[in-house]
Amino acid sequence: MLTDWYKAKKPRKIGKQGNLHNESSNVKKYDVIVVGAGPAGASAAYFMAKEGLDVLLLERGPFPGSKSCGGTSLIAEHTHKLFPNFWEECHCERIVIQQGYWFMTEDSLLSSSFQSMKLAAAPYNHFTVKRRSLYQWLVDKAKAVGAFVYFNHHVAEVIFDGTQAIGVEVSLPQKSRFFANVIILADGANSLVGERSGLIPRVSPENLALYVKETIALPAQVIEERFNLSPGYGSLIGLIGYPTAGFNGTGSIHTFKDSININVGLAISDFAISGIRPHELLDRVKMHPFIQTLLIGGKTIEYGGSVIPEGGYHAIPKLVHPGLLVIGDAASLVNGTHGINLAMWSGFFASRAVYESKKNRDFSVKKLSLYRTLLDESFVMQDLKANAKIASLQRELPYLFDLYTKIANDTAYHVAKVYSMPKKAKRKFIFKKITSIQPILKMASDIWKILKVVKG
Repeated sequence: MLTDWYKAKKPRKIGKQGNLHNESSNVKKYDVIVVGAGPAGASAAYFMAKEGLDVLLLERGPFPGSKSCGGTSLIAEHTHKLFPNFWEECHCERIVIQQGYWFMTEDSLLSSSFQSMKLAAAPYNHFTVKRRSLYQWLVDKAKAVGAFVYFNHHVAEVIFDGTQAIGVEVSLPQKSRFFANVIILADGANSLVGERSGLIPRVSPENLALYVKETIALPAQVIEERFNLSPGYGSLIGLIGYPTAGFNGTGSIHTFKDSININVGLAISDFAISGIRPHELLDRVKMHPFIQTLLIGGKTIEYGGSVIPEGGYHAIPKLVHPGLLVIGDAASLVNGTHGINLAMWSGFFASRAVYESKKNRDFSVKKLSLYRTLLDESFVMQDLKANAKIASLQRELPYLFDLYTKIANDTAYHVAKVYSMPKKAKRKFIFKKITSIQPILKMASDIWKILKVVKG
């Protein structure tokens, strides 16, 4: 096993070094090539081109976000620091003033929600955005400051001179090579370019989650009435328990201007164990009695899925190589289901490291390690460290979300229901009901494990 791991990690040399020297000396050489035009790659390209670097951004799809659907929420403060007053130029859907969690069973829903107009004041808290709009905006910004952007270019692997990354090879139909002083891999979760190039080990199915998504069109006024929102304001709701069919996982609802996006996801390994098909999981959520009513009269306008790295801090691969950096989802920089802000910041930190390397004409690991230093000092890595044990906790307690959601809903049901018994007898009755589901000592043990993880 160790031999296989070593072989997987060892960079592969492509072609003879002498030929590479001749080839690279006869063609244009960029300062940096970025592979992948998602939030991480496009942000890196923008900040480097803005500093005057010669940047080539390669995207396999025909346009930014062509493989993406649905939407997400942007943390306003983090984005504002990178792109001041971004809401004036980026197409945002709604200002989020309502955030909640729904703990769901088959026929019940226990909610925790907070709503405040204080969240509607600049620089705001969250915005809902559609992924394609966000990706297009970031790429347009990179192009505006001089980055070259090629679509329909599928990078197959990295070209090395010895162990130094010096370029990339694009597969058919272009079948071409591009050369640069630094390569940045931002090709998303399950980075096949990194894996094929021997830089990133294959990601375990336990550390990858598949989310299936659907966007349903509804008039803006209907959305605002159903979610108790004023015009222009939005809601962000996390879904826990029933939506993931007994496994640890999450779902969410995002409100856009004239549509609602629902998504739900599990670890790929749990899909394999359960035999549940992704569309069946989403159908369960849509058929729930308290979600079904939100969708009445709606029309599906978009359907798809995406893979997200959820291995956490301990699943982060080596990020700095000679002449090469790994950023965004390819670097597993996802904190729970939240990754876009971490991706953009990782692109920014990579841009600083490449800029300093360019000034010193030094593209070694030592010089490029400024990227890792900036990450370690930032909220990106500190948040990932704080949640480092969550992935292992979910494996240790595979019933965590489902069982305790049922206990919470059962407790709420018995508290709400009127019985013809004295209150003291009712309390004993509820206690027996709860402990018949999970013994009190086992609950205490689970709570202790959760507290240790939260404490860090």
